[in-house]
Amino acid sequence: MTELELSSGLIVRDRRAAHQRAAREFPQIDPHDHIPNDNGPGSPVGPGVGGTTVMYPEGGWHASSWDGWPTEWHTPPFGPDWSGEGYGRQNEMWGRVSTVMSCASLNARELASFPIYGVDKTSAPFALPGWSSNPEPAMYSCWSEFMHAAVLSIQLRGEAFLYATGRAGINSDGAVTRFIVLNPDVVDAEWIDGEMVYSIAGGELEPADICHVRYLTWPGRPHGVSPLEWIAGPIATSSALERYAANLAARGGIPWAVLKARGNIDKTQAETIQARWVSAAARRDGAPAVMGGDIDLQALSIAPRDMALLELREFDERRICAALGVPSFLVNVEQSNSMTYANVSQVYDAHWRQTLRPLAQLLADAWSSWLLPRGSRMEFNPDRYVQPPLAERVAAWATMFNIVDPVSGERAISIDEIRSAERLIPQPNLDAAARLTGAAT
Repeated sequence: MTELELSSGLIVRDRRAAHQRAAREFPQIDPHDHIPNDNGPGSPVGPGVGGTTVMYPEGGWHASSWDGWPTEWHTPPFGPDWSGEGYGRQNEMWGRVSTVMSCASLNARELASFPIYGVDKTSAPFALPGWSSNPEPAMYSCWSEFMHAAVLSIQLRGEAFLYATGRAGINSDGAVTRFIVLNPDVVDAEWIDGEMVYSIAGGELEPADICHVRYLTWPGRPHGVSPLEWIAGPIATSSALERYAANLAARGGIPWAVLKARGNIDKTQAETIQARWVSAAARRDGAPAVMGGDIDLQALSIAPRDMALLELREFDERRICAALGVPSFLVNVEQSNSMTYANVSQVYDAHWRQTLRPLAQLLADAWSSWLLPRGSRMEFNPDRYVQPPLAERVAAWATMFNIVDPVSGERAISIDEIRSAERLIPQPNLDAAARLTGAAT
């Protein structure tokens, strides 16, 4: 080792000769394969785990590649899982974004509330088998609970796997009588030798026992495409902003003022001045504050909306609503334009036409070919969701009642049919007065 003292007083030690000698004497030792010296904890470039952060004096942390990010704006691996097929399979960031779950839950609840019925080859309606009330009593309490699982799966994962848990007896046609929704994360789908092969933990499933419905299908990809895959950016931003807003509120909200020193002070002096101000403010009973000559109280004029970045958050939430096909008004996300009573009354019809009807058609077509005889199909009835106000319905019924066939004399619709459509039980044994009073004749 040689030493060289520079004119500035810096001493440079050259250890290259020692390393070369050690390499000759101990050739079996790799100089890179050893435990480095313990230099103690270092200071990270940005505010790292357990260190002092930009916004919080102690205790807070966030992962960032550069200094200045708001707290809790995580980057991978603390944020979403960007690896593998699909988005968020590991950390499920979508589950921590309220708008995603609000939209998916709304679609699931509405579709689960629609009555279902069968239609035969002649378009005549018929009652569906027992699975229409509960596809698997050992798993679900009713059809609605099953629908929640199926619709959430197809929206959040891009696909839904139905598995047959029971079939009709050997003396019948062997039709599926019971079924459940599988967890799509544990089902593997592969296209092998011209056939789709499904397996769970390496064990193959009988293809006839699986009904695979995909939200969107990409050529050559066996798994479905979820709408969350093309809104990964807004989801990541919304998740970060929700954590940011939560921490902002939990840690005292927006500061209304700062104590500004005219000279440089260290950490201890800053904490002492702050503690004295808090203590004095708690006991002065409204009296004016008294400050030293080196400290100034500077009020801040930061609007809460600007501090919470609400405009950015609302923009991303509207994009999430659009991807999931939900009018933002229905999940209490601020609209970009004002709404009047006229177009509010049409929101539900637009939601049905643009989102619920295509999704219902997708599910009905796939389930019909798996559960019903060829030529028959199941349909969803959205009347309760999209029906107009009572006054409009009455006018429509009156118009149809007044349409009379000139040959047969039959009306387009009868009183009993109107009452049935309005879920009013026909009461032929009650006269007009009794119907008003509720008394029997």
